[in-house]
Amino acid sequence: MAAFINQHLSLILPILYKILLTGGILFASSVIARFIALSLDKGIHKIKNIDDTFLPVATLIIQYGIYGIGALFILNLFGINTASIVTLIGVGGLSIGFALKDAISNMASGLMLLFLRPFRNGDAVEIGGTVGTIKAIGLFTTRLQTFSGVYVCMPNNLFWTTAIINYSRNKKRRIEAKISLSYFDSLETAVNSLKQIIKEEPRFLEDPAPQILVKQLNFSAVQLELRGWVKTSEFWDVQWHINEQIKRCVETGILKPPLLRNEIYVKETTKNETGLSNL
Repeated sequence: MAAFINQHLSLILPILYKILLTGGILFASSVIARFIALSLDKGIHKIKNIDDTFLPVATLIIQYGIYGIGALFILNLFGINTASIVTLIGVGGLSIGFALKDAISNMASGLMLLFLRPFRNGDAVEIGGTVGTIKAIGLFTTRLQTFSGVYVCMPNNLFWTTAIINYSRNKKRRIEAKISLSYFDSLETAVNSLKQIIKEEPRFLEDPAPQILVKQLNFSAVQLELRGWVKTSEFWDVQWHINEQIKRCVETGILKPPLLRNEIYVKETTKNETGLSNL
């Protein structure tokens, strides 16, 4: 064995050197990728207008880029012409692109989501009939959790073919509560009771000021509407509280919504001598 090693030492040493250098390049690529990931994780929050949704995809792209550069160094180290490989990858990429067009579309859509940012992690959204909270935006898919705790994973290209309703983006939202009033009841009494509900609710914003409107005159009732602006984070709590207060006003008789009735008239028929029915 020693004779074999001494005889081929001139060949073994360069190979060992390249193997050790390859291991060093892979190790350095791994260290650099992890260092950048940690730096992004710590520093991304200090950059203005950048949120957590950008972090996972940015980290993944940078890591892939670092490992790709490391692979090119390794190929050059072993004397492989990287220019031809790049050309081959480019040619093969066309056929692969056609085969994986949906995956590429999802990836491009994911990048667009990061730059346009129609929503962020934690936003309450409605997309394609699905309502939930954004948990993570990935390069290919976006993960949501519905308000009933169901996990939903959506392909990113879906977001560009349907409307995106973001309930959390704006800082304030308008509450609307509709009340029907009989034509025979006092409009002034109903409006005063709604004003009292507004007065007792401190979470209504002063600008814009709350409103009470006679929205519509229907055939059987007058449609009133209470409107008020609140902080988005308090929207549902205030909406439910207002509905509860209106119901209490109905129970105490302050508000008297009309009871809709359906009247059915039955016309009797009589039989003549021939046995035929006449209306």
